[in-house]
Amino acid sequence: MKRITILTACLLASALALAGNVRGRVICDGLPVQGVPVSDGASIVLTDASGRYDLDSDKSDGSVFIITPSGFIARTLDGLRPGFWQPLYLPATQEEVHDFVLEKQDQSRYTMLMLADLHLTNDPDRQDLRRFREEVLPCIREQAARAASKGPVYTVNLGDTTHDVYWGEMGFNEFDGLRSLQDLPYPTPFYSIMGNHDHDPSVVGEDVDRRAGWLNRDCWGPGAYSVNIGGDHWVFLDNIFYINVEGKGKKAPGVKGDRSYKSKLTTRQIEWLAADLALVDKDARIYICTHAPVLYTGGKNGLLMPQSQVERIAALCAPFRHDVTVFSGHIHRNDICDHPDFPRIHQRSLPATSGIMWTTPVDWPLYGNEGSDAGFWVGEFEAGAAPRYRLETYLYGEKYCRIYDMNEVGKAYRSSEGIKKMKELYSDGSRLDYGDKKWRNYVFLNYWGWEPGDSVQILEKNRSLKVEATRYEDPAKTFAYELPRIMNPYKHSTPKPKDNTFHMFVARASSAKSPVTVRIYASDGRLKFEKTVQRPITFDPSEKEE
Repeated sequence: MKRITILTACLLASALALAGNVRGRVICDGLPVQGVPVSDGASIVLTDASGRYDLDSDKSDGSVFIITPSGFIARTLDGLRPGFWQPLYLPATQEEVHDFVLEKQDQSRYTMLMLADLHLTNDPDRQDLRRFREEVLPCIREQAARAASKGPVYTVNLGDTTHDVYWGEMGFNEFDGLRSLQDLPYPTPFYSIMGNHDHDPSVVGEDVDRRAGWLNRDCWGPGAYSVNIGGDHWVFLDNIFYINVEGKGKKAPGVKGDRSYKSKLTTRQIEWLAADLALVDKDARIYICTHAPVLYTGGKNGLLMPQSQVERIAALCAPFRHDVTVFSGHIHRNDICDHPDFPRIHQRSLPATSGIMWTTPVDWPLYGNEGSDAGFWVGEFEAGAAPRYRLETYLYGEKYCRIYDMNEVGKAYRSSEGIKKMKELYSDGSRLDYGDKKWRNYVFLNYWGWEPGDSVQILEKNRSLKVEATRYEDPAKTFAYELPRIMNPYKHSTPKPKDNTFHMFVARASSAKSPVTVRIYASDGRLKFEKTVQRPITFDPSEKEE
């Protein structure tokens, strides 16, 4: 008996020596949940039959989290954030216990509201908090309420919740952004990732990327995590590597560097992604959420991340039956694109929820970077079916394009003092002058809902006109954003030499008054949009459309 007791004691001591420094349980309805992945951003372990997990963690990422199984959601922390993560505050030498509670959900159908670039600042000139509350939030609440009858509704926030250069100047940082959303209250569970403007600009020096993200992680959780929803696997990756060179850049209270960054993942994140995807059923659909796009049409077959990292992501996703969709923000424009070298990755870059960071005149409609009407994407997901997406604008509902009569645009250009000053400022001709007679009788179509394979037809009296796909700048965006900066320079902001619109289609009519018909076709020949407009078409970007 004595020998058994000694042996048992030795085995127990050995087990305790091997035990991790982060442990806890995962339960639902008071019962243990087995097989739930738990991670610290590096290793992943599964809960046992008692719902227990045990991690040996270096705690460098500052949190422990569960990869929520399909059919469940983590109990909310505060009515806004799902409680799938908890912070690790103690040194790695000390043990911590963190339990997680799951709640069952029927996720056979669900809706995802997809936001990007909220840029909340509390700036009295931008009036962003009021505009979000009065112009944006009612649309979000309406969409959430309509979707609730079909199943759970969630929100993906793709970064830049706040704006770093204003943290000190306006006394409004990432925590204040979180609290504002809580106080509204925001109507759905909110999954978020970090953007470049969500880093602490006062942090410089060694290991700045990790250290500068401390407040965002405290508010929104880890920089790499995933959740399973209705058989789909959603991955969230912070692909902003912060540099913030000390002593350079814009000068503002609390800003110690140039707020520079690169769009890339760390080695730790890529290794974690490999471990995460290894656990996922190969029939699942994979959705990856990043702040900066992976694929980009800004250049020919463009990439914003290093090619080697995109190749690694493609290789990790290759075993899955379905193609992979990446959702991103950052570029403040609708940009849906593919890349010939990565045919199974489809990039959806979302417009900014803030338009152009709330910098268009406060009593005007909100415009996006490429002249689109500001809004957000709604994704509808159902087991066994392909996802469906639509763009909801705050003012007009589901809307994908705007038609310009360039005769009327030309009149506005010729009578504008701001345009005269713009021409003086850009005497090199880098800005298009739509007041020039060469644009007479042209019709422009800004089709920001363009997807690969779509085609545009413009007809005048049933006669097809020659349509050219261009990257011409949008005139409404020029009046709403550029001219106010030229006439009255705005703090921390300068006018750009030009801002191309990747989805501008143009055709020249034979007369100034003939009606035109616009038709848009999908790659399969399906008619997506048709509208006949009488000309002249009034051009006034300050007014809401009828």
